Amino acid sequence: MVLSGVLLSAVFAWGESPSTASNRLRVAIHEKPPYAIKNQDGSWAGLAPSLWMGVSKIAGIDYEFVEVPYEDVIQGVAAGDFDAGAGESEVTPAAERMIDFALPYLNSSITAAFNRQDWKSAWLAVRSDLLNPTIAKLVAGIVATMLLVSVLIWAVERQHDARHFAGGLRGIGSALWFSAVTMTTVGYGDKTPATFAGRFIAFLWMLGGVVLVSGFTASVTSSLSAARLSNSLQNIADFQEISCGVLKDSEAAGVLKTLGVATHEYESIDAALEDLHARRIEAVIEDRYALAYALRSFSQLRPPKHFELARFNFRESFIAVPFRNDHPDYRRFNDAVLEFTQSTMWADTQRRWLGAAAAP
Repeated sequence: MVLSGVLLSAVFAWGESPSTASNRLRVAIHEKPPYAIKNQDGSWAGLAPSLWMGVSKIAGIDYEFVEVPYEDVIQGVAAGDFDAGAGESEVTPAAERMIDFALPYLNSSITAAFNRQDWKSAWLAVRSDLLNPTIAKLVAGIVATMLLVSVLIWAVERQHDARHFAGGLRGIGSALWFSAVTMTTVGYGDKTPATFAGRFIAFLWMLGGVVLVSGFTASVTSSLSAARLSNSLQNIADFQEISCGVLKDSEAAGVLKTLGVATHEYESIDAALEDLHARRIEAVIEDRYALAYALRSFSQLRPPKHFELARFNFRESFIAVPFRNDHPDYRRFNDAVLEFTQSTMWADTQRRWLGAAAAP
């Protein structure tokens, strides 16, 4: 145990493997934080490079990373262009038929990110909608119609019952009060028309008022729906009613296509989240850890952009290192994965790159 601890503690101080360059493994890697991040000097950081550094030291294996597109990692390993892969390589039945996978080093899932809205921001959205020319015209139309109905009722009722609608401005004010409580279906009954004409006008106003109030309510409450979006989506069918963004050629894109969910494809998660923040789409579907990492980055901007992860998962997934079939170093590497992923160093590595909030 002491020897193993010393060995693991020396992992990140390790430089060159004693293996010769001719025995160096060619490892296909694609950039996708937090799994793999390419530094400005061309070196690699992230969860997968940290895993390779630790496991290769234990197994005595030398390697070099070769950057390729995501869709070429599995295909390249299967074709023999590369010995292994690094990054977000999900264990799937189709891939398993072409290559070998080492023991999974991470359990993740495909989930969704939404705009985060508290009730303060929701009401700010309502205020913004109320200032919208269309809504403003609707409000003006309602007020104008109320005034018209009030004047008509006052005109036919003012000579009949001095208690309710008699007088000049006072009578019109009483009629306006009657119009308001009738339109909103409150119906206090303190002001009532007595003539046939007045009651007929009131009857028409009751029907028209219901339509006007319903239209106004629908326009305002639409602004509040976004604040409840993430909590209202409980199953896959709900996502068929909203616009979703995914990474091009990603596992999430394939899953959503299989499930019949229409998507908008992006080259990066950041681009998808920018469109989400601008409300050009309503959700971004991706690997939970990749989304959580991107969300933390956006929250640190000035001004910050806040999103939230859904509790809903489309599919659980296992992340592992792909290896060429019958590779001579596969067993050594696999045994080293088991040893390294049980160490405290791997636990620290996960906390560094994944963060506690990213746990599914």
